[in-house]
Formats: sequence, C-alpha cells, structure tokens
Amino acid sequence: MKSLKALKAKFNLSILALAHTPKRDSSKPITRNDLQGSKMLINFCDSAFAIGESQADKNLRYLKQIKARNTEILYDTENVVLCQLSKPDNFLLFEFVNFGTERNHLKQQSENDRESLREKVIYLNQQGKSYREIGRELGVSHMKVKRMIDKN
Repeated sequence: MKSLKALKAKFNLSILALAHTPKRDSSKPITRNDLQGSKMLINFCDSAFAIGESQADKNLRYLKQIKARNTEILYDTENVVLCQLSKPDNFLLFEFVNFGTERNHLKQQSENDRESLREKVIYLNQQGKSYREIGRELGVSHMKVKRMIDKN
C-alpha cells in the first residue's frame, strides 16, 4: 500500500485496489474493520467502498461507503446503493435498483440462531480451540466468543 501511495503521489494517479473480506457476521453492518489483513490497509486509502450481499434477496448487492478522506460520506448505513446482479451477455454486472438502508439487507437472527451459535462455541471450546480460532470458524469476533463462554 505504501508503494501504491507513492506512485499515486508521484504520477497523480487514482488507483483502485480490491480486497477480500473474511467470513463475517451477516447480521451486522459492514465496517472498515471487516477488511481482511492488516487494519493498516484502510489507513492508507483515501476512500473505501464495500459490497454487501443482501440477505433479503440473493440477487441483490448493496454498496456502502466505509471511508472518505476528502469528501463527505453519502452512502452510509442509512443510504446504501442497491443493485441487482445481471448477465445480459458474457459479463456479470450490477444494475442500479434503488437506494435503501443496510438493515433491510442484513440477516435477522432468531433465538434459535443465537442458541445454535452458543452451542457451537461451547463445543469448539471444549475441543480446545482458542477464542480466535472459534471466531474465525464461526464468523464472529473472538470477544463475542469469550463473552459467550464466560456467560456459560
């Protein structure tokens, strides 16, 4: 990222860098903390957007602005850009549908989901896995794992 930033400054470029996110809790809003790898990546970029998969409709994606250094954030959790996946020819593309709120596209957790997660956490803990290993496997933070185990 430092090298890209140096090229950007030297040649007055705009650079688009793509990054992948690890498994994440789809019931929680996307944040800059979801970026895979070093959290320092987000510190070096001027702007960052995330693409979220709608839990309401598997053909919908939403775009959310998660960082803007030189401008205001327009597309936040209350104003995401909704797009539909389309493949009219050989290329997959996003077709604009509307604007919406991120909460309408997050997974709604039921009491059964929470209980199932709690049971999995306890089981994996009894297998000797660390909080971080359990969190990675189940797509939750290690602190959430710790709180669940402490509560048990």
